[in-house]
Amino acid sequence: DELRLLDQQVERMRLIVTQLLQYARPTKYAGYVETLDLNRTVDDSLVLVGHLLSQTRITVKRELAATHRVGINRQELQQVIINLLINAIQAMPEGGELCLQTQDTPQGAELRVLDTGTGLSDQALQRLFRPFFTTKNDGNGLGLWISQGLLERYGAQIAEIGRAHV
Repeated sequence: DELRLLDQQVERMRLIVTQLLQYARPTKYAGYVETLDLNRTVDDSLVLVGHLLSQTRITVKRELAATHRVGINRQELQQVIINLLINAIQAMPEGGELCLQTQDTPQGAELRVLDTGTGLSDQALQRLFRPFFTTKNDGNGLGLWISQGLLERYGAQIAEIGRAHV
């Protein structure tokens, strides 16, 4: 058991170092770009967090209306979406509603991940995209920072995080 735990922690550290390198040298680590259906990528990401959702009292609502395809690496987009989904799930420990909305924009398409969690303080919002800042006891503070870096490679961004409620 101890060796298995040690192995898991070494893998976790390897992923963190890889993600830091990806952020520091984005062009060297940029992935293969595809033209993706954002709605399908959202659905695929939901499947990947299904085990977490099944352990909660969270209702998922989909309003997937985007028709424009987006040019981005599939795995990197899924990493960003999964990070946002996990953050939303963790923001609603007592249950709630998770709403996923996609829509077309003049530049392509956008995804909104809305939850009925308590939201973040103004102080947390100011520090949110800084590396190693976390509001979680077991977080490493790299998720949103890395997600923002991944999106910036493709001219996209996490536009808004706040206290929006479904």
